[in-house]
Amino acid sequence: MPEFNKGVMRPNLNTVPNQQLSIQPDANINKECLGSKRSNYHLGVPDDDEDEDVVFLRETLPSESGHHCPSKRQRVEAHPPPDQDDETLGSGMDVVEPMETDKHTKREGEANNADTTMPLEKPKKRDVSLVERFTEEEIEMHLKSLHEGRVELKDIETCQLCGESQLLFPAPPLYCSLCNCRIQDESLYYIPEETISGAQHQICSPCYDHCRRQKFTLSGVDIVKANMLKLNNANNQETEAWVACESCGKWQHQICGLYNPEKDTDKTSDYICPYCLLEESRSNNNVGVHDNTDLEAKDLPETILSHFIERRLTRRLKEERRQTAEATGMSIDDVSVPDDLTLRVVFSADKSTHINKTFADFLHNEHYPSEFPYRSKVILLFQKIEGVDVCIFALLVQEFGSECSQPNKRSVYISYLDSVKYFRPERVTFSGEALRTFVYHEILIGYLEYCKFRGFTTGYIWACPPQKGEDFVMYSHPKTQQTPSTKKLREWYVSMLDKAKEQSVVTNVTNLYDRFFVPTCNITAARLPYFEGSFWSSSAELLMSQETESEVENVKSLSRRALKGNKIKDSNDAKNILLMRKLGIRISNQKEDLIVVDLHYTCTRCSETILSGLRWFCKKCKDLQLCQRCHDLEEELPGEHTHTMNGEEKHSLSQAIMNIQSTTEDNDVILGNNTFESRQMFLSFSQKHNYRFDTLRRAKNSSMMILHHLHTSNKLHQSQISSGALLQVVTCTACQKDVSTTIYYTSLCCPSYRACTSCYSNSKYLRLRHLFPVVPCIHGIPPRTVVTMEILQALLHAHACRPTAAGSCSYPKCSVAKILFNHTEVCEKQRACRTCTHFAMVIRIHAYHCQDPNCSIPRCSCAKEQFAMRGLR
Repeated sequence: MPEFNKGVMRPNLNTVPNQQLSIQPDANINKECLGSKRSNYHLGVPDDDEDEDVVFLRETLPSESGHHCPSKRQRVEAHPPPDQDDETLGSGMDVVEPMETDKHTKREGEANNADTTMPLEKPKKRDVSLVERFTEEEIEMHLKSLHEGRVELKDIETCQLCGESQLLFPAPPLYCSLCNCRIQDESLYYIPEETISGAQHQICSPCYDHCRRQKFTLSGVDIVKANMLKLNNANNQETEAWVACESCGKWQHQICGLYNPEKDTDKTSDYICPYCLLEESRSNNNVGVHDNTDLEAKDLPETILSHFIERRLTRRLKEERRQTAEATGMSIDDVSVPDDLTLRVVFSADKSTHINKTFADFLHNEHYPSEFPYRSKVILLFQKIEGVDVCIFALLVQEFGSECSQPNKRSVYISYLDSVKYFRPERVTFSGEALRTFVYHEILIGYLEYCKFRGFTTGYIWACPPQKGEDFVMYSHPKTQQTPSTKKLREWYVSMLDKAKEQSVVTNVTNLYDRFFVPTCNITAARLPYFEGSFWSSSAELLMSQETESEVENVKSLSRRALKGNKIKDSNDAKNILLMRKLGIRISNQKEDLIVVDLHYTCTRCSETILSGLRWFCKKCKDLQLCQRCHDLEEELPGEHTHTMNGEEKHSLSQAIMNIQSTTEDNDVILGNNTFESRQMFLSFSQKHNYRFDTLRRAKNSSMMILHHLHTSNKLHQSQISSGALLQVVTCTACQKDVSTTIYYTSLCCPSYRACTSCYSNSKYLRLRHLFPVVPCIHGIPPRTVVTMEILQALLHAHACRPTAAGSCSYPKCSVAKILFNHTEVCEKQRACRTCTHFAMVIRIHAYHCQDPNCSIPRCSCAKEQFAMRGLR
């Protein structure tokens, strides 16, 4: 008998050309052989007349006789293999000899009074299926989901779990090298006999038929049309792999059994099906022996960003549940909530966008940089569905910090967003929108708020949905999930930004055309932000390559009035104006899709973001915002803080202190892996391994494998750091969880105390003790706390620095802290002033931990007395 491959069903090889291999069980194989993939002993497989497609409840409940699937060892002893010759066994089979039960041997052993019992063989590894970690309830839910829509097939070997026979993956996407159109799943196409420059080219059937020439030119190489090979894309379909249970011997699809082939590369592990696991659990109250390799989504390293968004999302979901209960008149306990949501940053690394050389040379006179450094991040949202963490949402962003050159400085770009429609529960919120939409909106708002706290000023979004049948991040979406139109996607983003404005996260929303093309002066391509793959950057490069000398001469001949203040010094200036006019025409047709988001206030006069100092604004004129410099230039009388509306009516101006981070330096955890290096790499990785999300059963398996690769990558990265003695082992004081590669909380009073995020979130006592998040010590960088600690240290320094410093102080945030001190001394509405309220909160945190009885910080002693009266100190 041919040799079996461990974990994969033996294919029935067929010598007919261009015919797919059949990966379903061979009907001619003896059922005794089907019992095991490596041995020939009988495994108690049901007889032919026994119905294997029994009712779901009967299969999941114990039998009346209390029988359960015996272990492999028990069945070897009870059913020794029949005599077979070597040809039947095959050279590649491992034969397990039965235990010796000969009477003569037994008598000899008794006579010699020696223990001659052969020791039991060492049990094989298990834990190659995620189902082994399930509870009984989760196993039943998983089986029930596989049985929904099940159709009984007679006289055909079928999967024990889903009832289907051979299942095919759709053909991977192929694109025509001439028209760039996707080749349909069952269409004909043509390829050269050999690859060209190491790449495989294909030509779709319409391009091949409509071409009247006898040759095709591909990558500069002429290919004779008649010599091209004709193929059918249907032949590129792969079959879902099978695996046999080592306990009952039945075959299942690997995807149905959540079998992880990456954990059984040496082919020495035993796969146990969900039915046998359920029997074991009920009989032995044990679902097997596991290692720690099947980690969940919550075990991925936490970052400050993921922790911030996750906590904010939890708080907003509680508010939504309460509001929905009030709006519907229901009890709050009757309003369903999404369970087991886990958000993680799975990739965070520094990269650079290199500017097109022609474009950089075009703007050379304006000192345009050759590259823009940024930090790329990938954020994933998982939800546990029937015991499996399923990836349901992905967000890819690019962060251009304060160290980046203009025009990308302090900006974030929402590059890609994707989701699959498996979110639960499927209900609407109090406002009438889907709860799924509410969650995804809050994730985006939370990210924008986090960027705002870090000092970013502008966000850019291009509302561009994928074409039907195409994928952005997740491979192969459900057929029931509709691809949104451009209008619907734009409305989705606008709805999200309206919520962000209500929550004071966003100050203003406009579009790229109104921001950079409507102003009549300083119209230049150097002011446009440059993002790789963005519509306006790609269009600018394309238009620039199409310019002609005659068009430049036409621009030179334009009147000054037509130029509206633009000065032309040379031909480059003329080309620049011409480019902006052409680009403006192209962008104006879809300007509403190119969204610009202001995270902080921008001066109405100079169009610069107000980062520090005073901001002057009019409560009646909502659009008026002035920086200190523009306010001083427009102020008519010293001390009279007013502005004239329409040349007649005078409005008074109010002021507010702006305290934006001087730097957007990211002290968060660096997470690098090749899988999420880019959108294209992750999509190619998913296509190569058939990690699809078109059905829930495949989405479960794909998410399981993606998590496995993420955890494996993190462990490899951690071991490399540990081997270089760069990783300091840090554990949670309460639960002893390793927090070496994730954030944890520490105290001002006791720096040696550490709490993981789980212990911190579950303990109200810890949350009241002012613990501060800390990023781990990685790559030799010492642990660093986040914003609150820096503010506290700046206040202590500024209080001692104010009376002694003759000039400006170089201490970080000293000038900002001094402004806060001065403001609280002169402010007449301290209880209603937001700045004073935040300042008082920081003083209370300082007073709670202050050990100096004679501390001179304002209000410190009063706060200590209040704490003492309440028994908090």
